[in-house]
Amino acid sequence: MILCAGEALIDMLPRETADGPGFYPATGGAVFNTAIALGRLGAPVGLHTGLSTDLFGTRLADALAASGVTDRTARSDRPTTLAFVTLTDGQAEYAFYDEGTAGRMLSPVDAPDMRGVTALFVGGISLAVEPSAQAYEGLALGHQNLPLMIDPNIRPDFIANPVTYRARLDRLLGAADIVKLSDEDMAWLGTDPAEVLARGARIVLLTEGSKGATAITAEGKIHVPAIRAEVVDTVGAGDTFNAGVLAGLHRAGALTKATRDADALRTALELGVAAAAITVARAGANPPWAEELNLADAES
Repeated sequence: MILCAGEALIDMLPRETADGPGFYPATGGAVFNTAIALGRLGAPVGLHTGLSTDLFGTRLADALAASGVTDRTARSDRPTTLAFVTLTDGQAEYAFYDEGTAGRMLSPVDAPDMRGVTALFVGGISLAVEPSAQAYEGLALGHQNLPLMIDPNIRPDFIANPVTYRARLDRLLGAADIVKLSDEDMAWLGTDPAEVLARGARIVLLTEGSKGATAITAEGKIHVPAIRAEVVDTVGAGDTFNAGVLAGLHRAGALTKATRDADALRTALELGVAAAAITVARAGANPPWAEELNLADAES
């Protein structure tokens, strides 16, 4: 099972109503979206996060169950994190309301059941705030026997302490086997794929929107162009891409710490790009199901 560890929240998506502009509460969060997408693509997947017992937390839990995601969450009566979304030409920007929430207040003592876990995915805004960041870092660094994928998914406006955050990312990037970065992530970090590989990563995944995605390894580069789509919004696109890559590698038996299978990596990239193209063509983070991509029957 691939265990995804990070935030689950409610995206407040802009909507026009009869009374004027409003917001629609949709399930979301970068790591939550990746877990949902993995489940829909037929990969065995679980989610570890801090989840509220409030009405939004119940909605998040129901969504996990509906997409076949194993629930390894820590429950509390604290509120659910909210992310208000604004869209400019389909590109999403976020304002987070996160103080004292179930997700943010997850701590290292809330460690998940690791039985059956064969790979870890960590990332999202949960790496930027305390104490949840400590919990997720401890989980990742405490299980370095497992293949680890990191997507920092950097939101600069959400980072209260850039020095602490950069130090944490340095440690995590040094431990990761697969690192996914957007061009914006690299600009903020002041790094490049060669430097990330030099720290120990085996694969760097670079996403560049309409230009497609590139996997960079010590052996070379594999580029897959983007698939043309009528973009509704980009919410969840990168998260779905992550899931496609992980699901593709898992299906090929190549989701290991030593994977260097170029054919499997290309196929996984193609799945990630195809899945993301479907997500951007519909509102919110609504990843595709396996049958929409003509995949074989879901794996158990």
